[in-house]
Amino acid sequence: RSRGGIQRYIRVPLMEVQQLQLEIDALHASLEKKGFNSKGVKDVFGREFSLPVDEEHKCKKLSLTQICCNFSNPHMRAFHTSWFGFFSSFFSTFAAAGLISYIGPDLNLTAEDKGNAAVASVAGTIVFRLLMGYICDKIGARYGLGVLLLLVTPAIVAMIIPGVVTNAGGFIACRLVIGFGLATFVACQVWCSQQFSKSVVGIANATAAGWGNLGGGVTNLTMPYIFLIMMSFANDDIATAWRLCYIVPLALHLLGAAFVFTGRDLPDGNYRELESSGAKQKTDSKVVVVTGITNVNAWILTITYGFCFGVELTMNNVANGFFAKYQGVTPQLAGIAASMFGLMNLFARSLGGLLSDYCNTRWGMRGRLWSCWIIQTCEGIMCLVLGSLTTSLDAPYPTTMTQVPAFVNLPAESWRVAIGAPYGWTPLNGNGCVSSETVLPCGSKQIKATAELKSCLQTQDTLILVQDPPYGTMLIDGVNTTIGTSNADTGLPNECISHANLFSVAVIIVIIFSVFVQMAEGLHFGIVPYVSRPALGIVSGMVGAGGNLGSVIATNIFFKGAFRTDVGVVNLGGMIIGITMLMFFISFPEHGSMLFKKGVLKYDPQLVKPPADYRGSDQMDYGKVALMQGHEGKSAKVVPQA
Repeated sequence: RSRGGIQRYIRVPLMEVQQLQLEIDALHASLEKKGFNSKGVKDVFGREFSLPVDEEHKCKKLSLTQICCNFSNPHMRAFHTSWFGFFSSFFSTFAAAGLISYIGPDLNLTAEDKGNAAVASVAGTIVFRLLMGYICDKIGARYGLGVLLLLVTPAIVAMIIPGVVTNAGGFIACRLVIGFGLATFVACQVWCSQQFSKSVVGIANATAAGWGNLGGGVTNLTMPYIFLIMMSFANDDIATAWRLCYIVPLALHLLGAAFVFTGRDLPDGNYRELESSGAKQKTDSKVVVVTGITNVNAWILTITYGFCFGVELTMNNVANGFFAKYQGVTPQLAGIAASMFGLMNLFARSLGGLLSDYCNTRWGMRGRLWSCWIIQTCEGIMCLVLGSLTTSLDAPYPTTMTQVPAFVNLPAESWRVAIGAPYGWTPLNGNGCVSSETVLPCGSKQIKATAELKSCLQTQDTLILVQDPPYGTMLIDGVNTTIGTSNADTGLPNECISHANLFSVAVIIVIIFSVFVQMAEGLHFGIVPYVSRPALGIVSGMVGAGGNLGSVIATNIFFKGAFRTDVGVVNLGGMIIGITMLMFFISFPEHGSMLFKKGVLKYDPQLVKPPADYRGSDQMDYGKVALMQGHEGKSAKVVPQA
């Protein structure tokens, strides 16, 4: 044949091969989109990944099905064990908040004692979060997470054993140590950042942290009911029952630690084996610390994160008491209302991560920054709205007011009317009842009913809610009775929050407020992985510690008795809006800032740069991996998998 004929003969098969390759690539893309590792990519030890991965072996697709149904090593095992470990620490740290109505009287805690305990629960972990960032870079997030869950368990055990915690000092000390566990958040975020590609790291980080934060809502919701269960085991002894409640967080810590140790540090293996193989560079402690603390963006995010995550920590500590004391409801109902704040983590923080990833797709890093600023500013506005709802009404504040006789509001049920039993607002002292129980003006509390009270009130309830009744005309023992009509008549406040029927409105506002708080948290950690890859752990630790520091600042200034709780919430809202303005100063040389595009500002936020050849703890150099003994004794040529 002629030369031209041969070329035409070869060209046709080549075109067919190219078309076939395109079709194969399209098929791989379709399967990877569904979460399948269709190319059979393996790690450096020959273990095949179950999920599609990028060139660094990080998971690059994350669907709802994967999140809910996939627990495979390494990516989804890290995801699920990290959020559950963090959830366990959140549950144990804020268990006291859900039980404070019972712990307070038993240990004779003052308002200042409760405030100090709340501060202690989040203050101690500031240092631990910084240390955890270093540990994550040095020896791995998995190890740091599992060990810390176990280290704080002695303090949980101390809360359980009778006679160990008997006063405010012991209570505050235990809350301090248990609160150290909140540093698991840093390990959770670093571990997920090391396992997931930047295209999905926003949603991965946000969902793992959100489900961990869910522990705050779950503990507020369940602890009052766990207490009722434990009362039956403790023969209605309140002092024993609240201690037994701590068996639940103890079990969560032990299970969480056990699960964590089944995971893998990095997609390709654990730190030690990867360093031995040559794939991973050994961490230089000085480099990572200096790189992290000399990044201006890291410091700004540390401050601003304090007023989203810090706000969540603060609300977890004060919301239950706020609803119980100001709105005049039982600790159980207050727990349900307070839990709404934490329960929004089920989806809201993930929503923030999704929004961050979406804005990054549309507008790059500038989109991530703008969306974070907008959402956190909305958070501040809703905080103002929540506090302003009740500031014009009277509250049980200050706590130094002279207490007044307690009443119980009994339902006007037909059987009560028929037999002449008391109903309506009934005093605990008089008409057959003899009790010296008192409450603050506009206040309420739950007490254990004595046999005598049960008899005269015609109730079988072990715990009853007593209150300061509304002034004016009301039913007392079924008879219309007038008790004052104004402040002038009684000398006491009479426009009480607890009688204004604002409970439902407050819960709705709390839910909206919480959604913005959790979204802002997710949006922050959509930015953090871009700040400094060589010092990812240090930066994550700094920002995480900033969250706790924000709570310490807010609690000390606004919620230790200097202000009414609702006035403190208003002041906090203004502070959130002001602090969030700092985000306008975040700038990335390769991405730009909120106000300026890439290249406009000749400014580098990394003041001290790491050595040019220094890699982050999750960056592998596959080219340095020689022929080595593979997984489970099988010899394998270790090469990068594409």
